[in-house]
Amino acid sequence: MVRILTIFMIMALSETAHADSTFPNLMADDLNGRTLSLPADFPGKPTIVFIAYKRNQQPSINAWVERLGLRETGGPDWVELPVVGLGAVLFRRFVDNGMRSGIISTEMRARTITIYSSRSAFNRALSIVGRGEIYVALVDPNGMVYTLIEGDVTEAKVEQLRAAYP
Repeated sequence: MVRILTIFMIMALSETAHADSTFPNLMADDLNGRTLSLPADFPGKPTIVFIAYKRNQQPSINAWVERLGLRETGGPDWVELPVVGLGAVLFRRFVDNGMRSGIISTEMRARTITIYSSRSAFNRALSIVGRGEIYVALVDPNGMVYTLIEGDVTEAKVEQLRAAYP
Protein backbone atom coordinates (compact mmCIF):
# COMPACT_ATOMS: atom_id res chain seq x y z
CA MET A 1 0.00 0.00 0.00
CA VAL A 2 2.81 2.41 0.89
CA ARG A 3 4.51 1.58 -2.40
CA ILE A 4 1.35 2.46 -4.37
CA LEU A 5 0.95 5.76 -2.50
CA THR A 6 4.59 6.58 -3.16
CA ILE A 7 4.15 5.93 -6.88
CA PHE A 8 1.08 8.20 -7.01
CA MET A 9 2.94 10.96 -5.14
CA ILE A 10 5.90 10.73 -7.52
CA MET A 11 3.56 10.92 -10.51
CA ALA A 12 1.77 13.95 -9.08
CA LEU A 13 5.01 15.75 -8.22
CA SER A 14 6.41 14.91 -11.64
CA GLU A 15 3.36 16.42 -13.34
CA THR A 16 3.59 19.56 -11.20
CA ALA A 17 7.27 19.98 -12.04
CA HIS A 18 6.46 19.88 -15.74
CA ALA A 19 3.64 22.39 -15.39
CA ASP A 20 5.95 24.83 -13.56
CA SER A 21 8.69 24.59 -16.18
CA THR A 22 9.71 27.52 -18.34
CA PHE A 23 10.97 27.00 -21.86
CA PRO A 24 14.59 28.26 -22.05
CA ASN A 25 15.46 31.32 -24.15
CA LEU A 26 17.43 30.12 -27.19
CA MET A 27 18.55 31.31 -30.60
CA ALA A 28 18.14 28.64 -33.25
CA ASP A 29 17.69 28.27 -37.01
CA ASP A 30 14.94 26.44 -38.81
CA LEU A 31 15.84 24.27 -41.79
CA ASN A 32 15.09 27.17 -44.16
CA GLY A 33 17.95 29.09 -42.50
CA ARG A 34 15.74 31.57 -40.64
CA THR A 35 17.11 32.54 -37.21
CA LEU A 36 14.56 32.42 -34.43
CA SER A 37 14.46 33.60 -30.84
CA LEU A 38 12.71 30.88 -28.88
CA PRO A 39 10.17 30.71 -27.39
CA ALA A 40 9.09 34.20 -28.57
CA ASP A 41 9.20 33.20 -32.25
CA PHE A 42 7.17 30.02 -31.87
CA PRO A 43 4.32 30.33 -34.38
CA GLY A 44 1.36 29.92 -32.03
CA LYS A 45 -0.16 31.11 -28.81
CA PRO A 46 0.45 28.34 -27.70
CA THR A 47 2.55 26.03 -29.88
CA ILE A 48 2.78 22.24 -29.72
CA VAL A 49 6.51 21.49 -29.45
CA PHE A 50 7.85 18.02 -30.27
CA ILE A 51 11.28 17.47 -28.68
CA ALA A 52 13.53 14.66 -29.93
CA TYR A 53 17.12 13.66 -29.25
CA LYS A 54 17.76 10.80 -31.66
CA ARG A 55 17.03 10.18 -35.31
CA ASN A 56 15.18 6.95 -34.52
CA GLN A 57 12.63 8.95 -32.49
CA GLN A 58 11.12 10.49 -35.65
CA PRO A 59 8.47 7.73 -36.01
CA SER A 60 7.19 8.63 -32.52
CA ILE A 61 6.80 12.26 -33.56
CA ASN A 62 5.13 11.22 -36.82
CA ALA A 63 2.64 9.10 -34.85
CA TRP A 64 1.77 12.09 -32.65
CA VAL A 65 1.38 14.35 -35.69
CA GLU A 66 -0.89 11.81 -37.38
CA ARG A 67 -2.99 11.13 -34.27
CA LEU A 68 -3.48 14.89 -33.70
CA GLY A 69 -4.35 15.44 -37.35
CA LEU A 70 -1.67 18.11 -37.73
CA ARG A 71 -0.89 19.39 -41.21
CA GLU A 72 1.88 21.31 -42.94
CA THR A 73 -0.32 24.40 -43.11
CA GLY A 74 -3.37 25.42 -41.12
CA GLY A 75 -4.65 23.93 -37.90
CA PRO A 76 -2.87 24.12 -34.54
CA ASP A 77 0.65 25.56 -34.60
CA TRP A 78 3.43 23.04 -34.04
CA VAL A 79 7.18 22.62 -34.42
CA GLU A 80 9.77 19.85 -34.14
CA LEU A 81 12.91 20.48 -32.11
CA PRO A 82 15.75 18.04 -32.70
CA VAL A 83 18.07 18.67 -29.74
CA VAL A 84 21.50 17.63 -31.00
CA GLY A 85 23.69 19.38 -28.44
CA LEU A 86 26.77 21.56 -28.44
CA GLY A 87 29.13 18.86 -29.70
CA ALA A 88 27.36 18.75 -33.05
CA VAL A 89 27.85 22.46 -33.71
CA LEU A 90 31.09 21.63 -35.54
CA PHE A 91 29.06 19.46 -37.92
CA ARG A 92 26.10 21.83 -38.11
CA ARG A 93 26.11 22.20 -41.90
CA PHE A 94 26.31 18.41 -42.33
CA VAL A 95 23.54 17.74 -39.78
CA ASP A 96 21.21 20.42 -41.16
CA ASN A 97 21.82 19.41 -44.77
CA GLY A 98 21.11 15.79 -43.87
CA MET A 99 17.78 16.74 -42.31
CA ARG A 100 17.01 19.16 -45.13
CA SER A 101 17.55 16.42 -47.73
CA GLY A 102 14.81 14.36 -46.11
CA ILE A 103 12.34 17.26 -45.83
CA ILE A 104 11.52 18.81 -49.19
CA SER A 105 8.59 21.00 -48.12
CA THR A 106 9.54 24.57 -47.12
CA GLU A 107 6.59 24.56 -44.68
CA MET A 108 7.96 21.47 -42.92
CA ARG A 109 11.48 22.88 -42.94
CA ALA A 110 10.13 25.98 -41.19
CA ARG A 111 8.64 23.70 -38.52
CA THR A 112 11.97 21.96 -37.87
CA ILE A 113 14.21 24.01 -35.57
CA THR A 114 17.51 22.36 -34.62
CA ILE A 115 18.79 23.09 -31.11
CA TYR A 116 22.59 23.34 -30.87
CA SER A 117 23.01 24.04 -27.18
CA SER A 118 23.70 22.12 -24.01
CA ARG A 119 21.28 19.21 -23.87
CA SER A 120 21.74 19.02 -20.11
CA ALA A 121 20.86 22.70 -19.59
CA PHE A 122 17.90 22.40 -21.98
CA ASN A 123 16.61 19.32 -20.14
CA ARG A 124 17.11 20.91 -16.72
CA ALA A 125 15.06 23.96 -17.74
CA LEU A 126 12.16 21.70 -18.71
CA SER A 127 12.58 19.14 -15.90
CA ILE A 128 13.34 16.44 -18.47
CA VAL A 129 15.34 13.45 -17.30
CA GLY A 130 17.15 11.54 -20.04
CA ARG A 131 17.01 11.49 -23.81
CA GLY A 132 15.52 8.07 -24.45
CA GLU A 133 12.00 9.33 -25.20
CA ILE A 134 10.44 12.17 -27.13
CA TYR A 135 8.57 14.92 -25.29
CA VAL A 136 5.54 16.90 -26.35
CA ALA A 137 5.14 20.33 -24.79
CA LEU A 138 2.53 23.04 -25.10
CA VAL A 139 4.42 26.35 -24.87
CA ASP A 140 3.34 29.99 -25.12
CA PRO A 141 5.58 32.75 -26.57
CA ASN A 142 6.60 33.82 -23.05
CA GLY A 143 7.95 30.35 -22.34
CA MET A 144 5.16 29.08 -20.12
CA VAL A 145 4.95 25.31 -20.44
CA TYR A 146 1.31 24.30 -20.01
CA THR A 147 2.11 20.61 -20.16
CA LEU A 148 5.04 18.32 -20.93
CA ILE A 149 4.25 14.77 -21.98
CA GLU A 150 6.81 11.98 -22.30
CA GLY A 151 6.81 9.21 -24.86
CA ASP A 152 4.71 7.64 -27.57
CA VAL A 153 1.20 8.83 -28.30
CA THR A 154 -1.77 7.29 -26.51
CA GLU A 155 -5.37 8.45 -26.28
CA ALA A 156 -4.82 9.47 -22.64
CA LYS A 157 -1.82 11.61 -23.63
CA VAL A 158 -3.79 13.24 -26.46
CA GLU A 159 -6.49 14.14 -23.93
CA GLN A 160 -3.84 15.50 -21.55
CA LEU A 161 -2.53 17.76 -24.32
CA ARG A 162 -6.03 18.93 -25.29
CA ALA A 163 -6.93 19.62 -21.66
CA ALA A 164 -3.84 21.82 -21.26
CA TYR A 165 -4.89 24.30 -23.96
CA PRO A 166 -5.54 27.65 -22.26
